[in-house]
Formats: sequence, C-alpha cells, structure tokens
Amino acid sequence: MPIPNPKRPLKVLLLCTSEQGGGAAEACRRLLEGLCSIGLEARLLVLHGGGAGTGPIRSVLEGAGARLWAKAAFVLERAEIYLRNGRDRGRLFRVSTARWGFDVSCHPWVQWADVLHLHWINQGFLSLRGLQRLSLLGKPVFATLHDLWMATGICHLPLELSAFGAQLCPRYREGCGYCPLLFSRSAHDLSREIWQRKAFLSSPAFHYIAVSRAEAALFGESPLMRSARPAFVLPNPIDLELFSPQTAEAMPEPSWYEAGRYYFTLVAARLDDVVKGPELLKKVTRAFRAQSPELAARTTLLLVGETKRQGYFDDLALSHISLGRVSDRRELAAIYAHSDAVLSTSVYETFGQTLSEALAVGTPVLSFRCGGPEDIIEDGCTGYLVDAFDPEQYAARLIELLECRGQGAFDPETCRSSVQRFGAARIATELSQLYAASLQPMP
Repeated sequence: MPIPNPKRPLKVLLLCTSEQGGGAAEACRRLLEGLCSIGLEARLLVLHGGGAGTGPIRSVLEGAGARLWAKAAFVLERAEIYLRNGRDRGRLFRVSTARWGFDVSCHPWVQWADVLHLHWINQGFLSLRGLQRLSLLGKPVFATLHDLWMATGICHLPLELSAFGAQLCPRYREGCGYCPLLFSRSAHDLSREIWQRKAFLSSPAFHYIAVSRAEAALFGESPLMRSARPAFVLPNPIDLELFSPQTAEAMPEPSWYEAGRYYFTLVAARLDDVVKGPELLKKVTRAFRAQSPELAARTTLLLVGETKRQGYFDDLALSHISLGRVSDRRELAAIYAHSDAVLSTSVYETFGQTLSEALAVGTPVLSFRCGGPEDIIEDGCTGYLVDAFDPEQYAARLIELLECRGQGAFDPETCRSSVQRFGAARIATELSQLYAASLQPMP
C-alpha cells in the first residue's frame, strides 16, 4: 500500500456496530471528534445510526436489501446460539460468532481510508469473512478491545460469572471447546470451531488497543494471540468540556435533589446485568445500613440505566430513585455533580467509563478491584478501590468517604486533574502517532 502523502491529513475510518448506546459507541464517537479536532480526516461507518448526506457518520444499511440482510444476520446468529446453548435466553448475548454479517471491504469509505479502526463490531455488523477481507487490503487494521471477543472463541469476556464475582474460564487458555456458556460436553463445539476460524486475527495487519492494563494482560494470555503484536494500552477518551463542573452548573437543579441528603449514583446501560454486580449492590446497601443506620437514613441511591426485571431492586436496603436511561450527557454531568460518590459494583470492567466521567466532574468514585477501574481510581485520593468482592469493606469505605468529604478530602479539583490524561484530544494524538508508525515501511 502506498504511504500517504505527509502534506495531507491522515484519513481514518472507524467502524462500530452502533453510533450511540453503550460504552463502546460512546467512546468511538468521542474518538471521532478527537481525531477531527487534531486535524485528521476521520469518518465513522456503523450498522445502526448514521446521518444523511455528507456527514462523517454513515450506515451500511443503504437500501432495502442491506436492511433485510442485517435483520437476517442478527436472527441467524442468535438462533444458532440459542439452539446450541440449551435454549438459555439468559446467556444468549454473552457470546457472538460473526458467522453472518457484512463484508465492507469494497465500501467506498473503506477504500478511501489510510487506516481502519474497529471498535465493537458484533451482532450482525461485520462477519468473520468480512474481517478477514479487511485484513487483506494492505491497510493497517486497528481494533480497540471494548471486550475480549477478538481473543476468545465466542465469548465477550472469558470469565465464569456469578452473582457475587467472576473467575477466569478454564477453557480460555486451552483453545476453547467444552464451552460453559453452551453447556457443551464436546471439545469440538461451536466455540472451538469459531476459535479456529479466527486464526487470521493474529496476522500482522492487526494492531490491538487494550483500554486497561488488566485487559491487556488477559489479551496476552490468549493462545489465539500468541503470534500477534502485544496490545497497546490506551484508555477510552472522555469529553472534558462536556463532563465538567461548568456543564453541571449550567443545568437546572435536579427535581429529586434535597439539600442535606447524601446521594450515591450507579450508572449502567443495564443495571440488572450480572456483570454489573446487582446482587453485590444489594449486599453493599445492607452492610451500609447495618454499619451506620444514621447515615443510611439520610442517603439516597440513584439508579441510572435500564432494568429488564421489573421490581428487581425493590429489596434494596437504601432509599433509591430509578432515573431510567439518561441520554442527555449534560443531565448526566449534573447527576454526577449532585452525587457524593459514583459507584461501580461490577464483577469485571474492561475500563469503567462512568467512573472517569464522574471524576471529570469532580466527584469521587468507588469500585471493586475488577480490572479497568484499577487504572482510573487513585485509592484514598480520588475514591476507593475495594477488595474483590467484599461488600462489608465496600460499605465501610462508603462511610469513610462521607466522613472524609465532610473534612475536605477528595477535593473536586484533585478528582478532575486525575483524568486529564483521558481527554479525547490527548488520546487522539497518541493514537495518531500509532497510526503513523503503522504506515511506515518495515525495515
């Protein structure tokens, strides 16, 4: 492939299943804005979303045929998984196969780009065949690991999850087979089949970006990636102007806010997802009430996100308000700013986007030691990291945080300063250097 003219901006095409909704889409869109802000030409190709005309975001669903195929690819993939996993709907979206999807290697925007950058591309967007054809175009293909699907057979996280924790799946280091998510008793099951078809993902065309050190370590343990380049560690970007005290101050005071009360906030796309540790959250609230009934009586828990199981959080031991999904990021910044702490009770996080957003507004955060948050939280300075998965210790840290904040600890400016390194322009600049290096001829 010819080296791009250094006198013109580098042309980068990002690819993501959706333009909005979920941490991967949010991070991808912020990266698009960051790349443009430092002078690169960047576009985003998606399955769901995209504007009309000449904007920088476009969907592949142009025409009735493409829309029909997108629906068929999604249904075919989920139907096969459902039939293979013992008809367990609860685990239906824990895995993806990419046996069906789009091949965009001939798309005009792919042809236009100097560099391709994949984000989350599952659930009917890119097929394995399409991914392989991208790798044969002679262009560098970057992939940000919003999960670890690229390094596993079919699962998005190589973990065995329970309501109270997570541990590494024993099949992850063995090339899959006997997949617990399929209840499989065969070494040559669907997970092994897809694993073998993924061998091309370790080719020199691919450059992987892990969003935390913990994720990079898991990536490096995959036998599928033994011949691949080590993953770079580069966190998800945040918009430091949007998530700022100034944004929060410009918003009206929330209707739920009551002076003199304490507010803890938990944000997730789906609050009752086992990965987000909802049962651990319940145990934390019970421990908090038992350890300090006085503080508990003055505390409200704000739940931001969707809950599929009606009444699931009715037995929380704290007063709580369900705010549902908040799509206005300015409103979310105001929620963070009116909170005494933003919480995560996840059993695993590749990064921890809501924690970095809260710190950018000036609010301290708490999380179990579960991966990505360990790169975000400065323990005792910008919040607390709690031993996994100890709800009693978590509750004690909540009490300690409230008491210390009353004495001037966890200063908002300290919190905000700690995440300046996650600013979109800064991350985009670091990434542009990786792009440029990938385009240099091999010695």
